[in-house]
Amino acid sequence: MFKANSETSFVPSKTISIKPEAQVDYNPKTQNQIRFLVPQYVGFFDPRSTTMKFNFVMSGRGHPKPDARAGIHSIYRDLRVRDGMASAELESVQDSNVLSATWWDYTSNESINHKRDLFEGRSANTNLGEQLYYAPPSDWSAGLVSTTHSRKTLEINHPIHNSDLLGGSKVVPVISMKGLRFELTLDKVGRSVVHNSTRGSNVAGKFCESKTAKADTDDSKSAISSEFTIGIKSTGLTSGVAVNRNNSPSNNNPFDIGDRIYASDNSDGASEESLGVIVSFTKDSDGDLQISYIPDRATSASLTSAHPIGSRVFFKSNDRLNGAVVSNVPAAQITAAGESTSYTISNIELLLQQVQPPMQYVKAMQGAMSSSQGLTLQLKNYQLYRFNLTTQNGITNQLIPATQRQALSIMSVPLSVSEQNVLEHSAFQGQTDGVQSSQYVYGSQLIPDRPLELARYNQSPARTEALHLNQVEDALINAGYSVRNLLRVPDRFLLARGFSKYNQVFDLSGDTLSLRVEYEGATKEKLFNHYVVYYKRVNISSKGIQVAA
Repeated sequence: MFKANSETSFVPSKTISIKPEAQVDYNPKTQNQIRFLVPQYVGFFDPRSTTMKFNFVMSGRGHPKPDARAGIHSIYRDLRVRDGMASAELESVQDSNVLSATWWDYTSNESINHKRDLFEGRSANTNLGEQLYYAPPSDWSAGLVSTTHSRKTLEINHPIHNSDLLGGSKVVPVISMKGLRFELTLDKVGRSVVHNSTRGSNVAGKFCESKTAKADTDDSKSAISSEFTIGIKSTGLTSGVAVNRNNSPSNNNPFDIGDRIYASDNSDGASEESLGVIVSFTKDSDGDLQISYIPDRATSASLTSAHPIGSRVFFKSNDRLNGAVVSNVPAAQITAAGESTSYTISNIELLLQQVQPPMQYVKAMQGAMSSSQGLTLQLKNYQLYRFNLTTQNGITNQLIPATQRQALSIMSVPLSVSEQNVLEHSAFQGQTDGVQSSQYVYGSQLIPDRPLELARYNQSPARTEALHLNQVEDALINAGYSVRNLLRVPDRFLLARGFSKYNQVFDLSGDTLSLRVEYEGATKEKLFNHYVVYYKRVNISSKGIQVAA
């Protein structure tokens, strides 16, 4: 937009609220696609002011929340924009959440992160008393606690990432496209949501230790609602984690009302069995956490194994993700244990800043549309190519069938296959696991001339490779991202290459593109997400809308 007093300026008019086609509550399990129709009468809008506004509330046990690597954008898997007649696909981005997580931290600084905390659902804080999506949990050291933590209903108001039409910098002539159809598909919960912490889970070294012993004849129920207790250590651990005594210095109790808890040997995790469903928390005479639970076994049935002091005590993340199926407990505990992790989106609306163009601009646009050349728009887009790398070690080669004629950059994110649908780990984290070197190959041309050394990323602590970091920065800048943060690169690892400089383009249609990566000592299978950033040309004429990559 230009100055308001200019004869060629786009004058801001008003903010328009667009409701979704289905005005219902959305969630990732039963109503997971959100569709908007931006009508033709909107005329022109400024995408720099476009936001999506809605109320958001989490459900489930253990303080789950959208992955902080992309905030609320973690829940959006696919994005699609078509013209109003649905005759042409103008933009399509698959795994939009992975793409957002890839560049988000690189473009951040302290002020930007605070803004994302306020408006875009970013919650990186793991302190249970300072959660964005939850009120502080009750203090079990002050008395019996038998209710779960309360969830906050947040008002989210975020920009549209990864869309040049809805989040770019140029005024959009929606009137020339007979409207716009905008679709968002919500991702699976296990992929887009993470636990606040892995403390107390069955992840290695994250379980708690029992303070009280259990004989194999213990916990024999006389009634379906019989309750038993087990203490959790605050000191004297051999492995695992402790729960602070007397709720000090902070309440770090990892368990939740309704959790199904388990016990097993501390040495190797053998003799695992379910203790039951948690009904309340309190403290023992020393001020340590004491858990009350109802065994999910038949009346008169006792434990099958002895669990001495120091045994592992833990919950299973899969029980929290999908809900635990239990029996031989009261209906209230069946319901509490069966609650799965999810979220609800309500009162959603798309907010557009309508602008009024100068008359000569409208006439020029109409003239271009009626001419033989038509009206041409250039949109930045993101094409995803996936490659499932089953070979863990050695030199690997991945064919990337890219044919874009106006390519800017490529960003390749190595994701862990085993961490794609679990709450314990981020599904969007690029893996350095065993990587030694990498090099793109276009036809017979090596890019760069020699392999990038990456072995330092596997040191403890991990080190950053300077040449690799330079490649990543160049690729992000050429793709239009302002790089502000180069800290913690091993934690947000990606391979990248800019095909040119100064926002120039490169033709990939003339030969084949591939990526060579060498691994040594890797332990994970990887799924590579290759994003090619390129310009797409949209031509609007009397013959209709034509799109060319």
